[in-house]
Amino acid sequence: MNATTLSIGDELALGQIDDTNARWITERLAAEGAFRVEHRTVPDDRKRIVQAIRDLAELSELLVITGGLGPTLDDLTRDALNDCCAGGAAMVEDSLARETLDRWFRGRGRAMPPSNLVQAQRPVNARCLDNPHGTAPGLSADLERTKVFCLPGPPREMRPMFEANVVPFLRERCGDVVMPTLSVHSYGMGESVLAERLGERMSRDADPMVGTNASNAIVTARIRTSGPRLEAMARIEAMASEVERLWRPYAFGRDGTTLAMATIADLKARQESVAVAESCTGGLIGALLTDVAGASDVVLGGYIVYSNDMKVRAVGVDRSILAAHGAVSEPVARQLAAGARERTRATWGIGVTGIAGPSGGTPTKPVGTVFIGIAGPMGERVRRFRFPGEREVVRDRTAKAAMQWLRLAMMGEPDTDLIWAHAEAPAAERENRDHA
Repeated sequence: MNATTLSIGDELALGQIDDTNARWITERLAAEGAFRVEHRTVPDDRKRIVQAIRDLAELSELLVITGGLGPTLDDLTRDALNDCCAGGAAMVEDSLARETLDRWFRGRGRAMPPSNLVQAQRPVNARCLDNPHGTAPGLSADLERTKVFCLPGPPREMRPMFEANVVPFLRERCGDVVMPTLSVHSYGMGESVLAERLGERMSRDADPMVGTNASNAIVTARIRTSGPRLEAMARIEAMASEVERLWRPYAFGRDGTTLAMATIADLKARQESVAVAESCTGGLIGALLTDVAGASDVVLGGYIVYSNDMKVRAVGVDRSILAAHGAVSEPVARQLAAGARERTRATWGIGVTGIAGPSGGTPTKPVGTVFIGIAGPMGERVRRFRFPGEREVVRDRTAKAAMQWLRLAMMGEPDTDLIWAHAEAPAAERENRDHA
């Protein structure tokens, strides 16, 4: 089955927010046997929405629309669908949608604003879709040979509605033939090296098909196949396991799993804990880890030690070490990691100090120089990194390197190569040491 998708909203058309819905929907469509042949994004303009609906309906048997179902004047999806499927005739109030709205506001002890009543309106030949997570019911309608689903924009509302309404339609129409996809993520090695490990598995006529891409320092293998559901799922699972074996120990998770999620899961599995002392990352590592639900079981706490004085007072860095080596140095990173571990009694301590830029670099310690320390049952280790990129990129790569190195240490492989890690100091620093 061919499918099309349409995202509606000024903020999407202007690039002010990322369209995560479109990617998620496309993956789910493929997993159920539907191939998306075209996607469009249009602003909150009724004529443009109408034209997009008509154009996309001509191309496919299924059109999934997201956004524009709210109660404000710029929420125009309902009106545009009415223009397309009912010729602009007067809409009707859906009794079940009205009852749901009333119940939603009563349950929160609030009076329903009159403007919200528009959300209970639907084209006379359309159907409202229940929304248990918000006030905007979805809509479904038929445009000749094309089934149209209009879903709300917020992902926490859209995704359950897709599963409850679009997936059953797909399974009825597509039968047992599916096109599942699966992603395997890694950090710590370049894309070209990881692709070489896959070899002929990346051949364009291979089944399953495997391709790689790199984004924000994460290298992902994207695996795709098609066929009867059970056979296809078995093939894709086997290939994902093979990729993980070939990419060991850099592979850390599949699909929506982040590096922080994988780190928390590994700590929980081992019943171990971690604490952090961060200088150049300013709390980013702690924030990423504690974004994961259940992180409180294993993340004991952390310190943002931006100034030298805080490095001393918070985690016990020796002032003489700071004076002799500077804040951005191997011994300071070592003491940050050890201090975070000792003062929280965590199993593991992470310490980071570096120069994120754009200023502050020197010939001996250029911008992007970062020292990461890990303290744990195996003792203390420090690595020097030289991360390329702007300030936010350096900070992001530092946080990811710290989490992945912690995972490697937990695996008993702390000395595994990591991208952008350098064993030696820059030539200028070595020269200064030689003449000291």
